[in-house]
Amino acid sequence: MKNPSLETGYLLGGILALISVAVYSIDYKLLVDPSYSFLISMAIFIIIIGAGVYSTIQSKAINNNVLSFKASFKSYFTTVALGYFIYNITIYIIYSVVDPAAAKILDEEILIMAAEMLKGMQGSMELLEEASKSSNYSFSTIATSYVMKLTGYCLVGLLTSSIIKRE
Repeated sequence: MKNPSLETGYLLGGILALISVAVYSIDYKLLVDPSYSFLISMAIFIIIIGAGVYSTIQSKAINNNVLSFKASFKSYFTTVALGYFIYNITIYIIYSVVDPAAAKILDEEILIMAAEMLKGMQGSMELLEEASKSSNYSFSTIATSYVMKLTGYCLVGLLTSSIIKRE
């Protein structure tokens, strides 16, 4: 069961890496444009969930349409964790190794948007001071984001696995 999950995970990682390279190549400021960033995020979310579901269905087919909940979730998790890990490594390489200046520009744009939002809600600017001390593209920030988002994807995976394991 590991081979379909790993293969799909590598494929997912490749697709997500291509998306991130394409966005960087076209215009990396699309990541902070509200309309485009939402579309990019939704596309990535749908692709990740789709790959996880596909991997689970593929594993079930290999096992004569019988798959336990544990095996179903393991197939989903392996695919999503591997593919999303490759994506995050790609983001880190692009914005921390290849073009750190782009990361600084994006960080500044994000802070400007956050400041405008806090002014509208009459929030505390102290949060912005702390946020300005670290980059959104540092290894620690990307690693933290990976773990938190992977947790969310796992919740979807639990639901998906319970549906797919049924006979």
